[in-house]
Amino acid sequence: MKNNPHQGFTGFDTLPVVDPAVESLLGQGQRRQAESHLPKKERSHRKKERERAQKRMVNRINLDLPVDLKGRLEELAKREGVPISQMVAFLLYGPVSELEQRMISLRDYKIHSGCRKFEWTIDLTQRAKKCSKVEKSASDRASYGEI
Repeated sequence: MKNNPHQGFTGFDTLPVVDPAVESLLGQGQRRQAESHLPKKERSHRKKERERAQKRMVNRINLDLPVDLKGRLEELAKREGVPISQMVAFLLYGPVSELEQRMISLRDYKIHSGCRKFEWTIDLTQRAKKCSKVEKSASDRASYGEI
């Protein structure tokens, strides 16, 4: 905030950083104001959309994926004509079950993280290299008619 004694008021136009909660409230107020000018049917439609989105939030998770993997997932989902979230869920069922049953292990990929929140991180580069070698050998075998 900047005080301007010559004009006798405090200026709010140059706030340094706005708290995310405050920013959210301001955004909600602006949204409500904009929607108040819409026809009743359109306001009702938008309210239902917000309620559906709110119900889906329970199932939502944010992931940080390597760029190449994200691109491959997007391409697969597009090719199959399915939402990317469903493609990822479908692809995760097998490995999650295998990890739970200790059929596979993260042991060879774990690296000490050095932060308090997580004891380990996973070397995704090493995993990507191993998977690409497996894919390459499978395609080589297929090209020689071994599969």
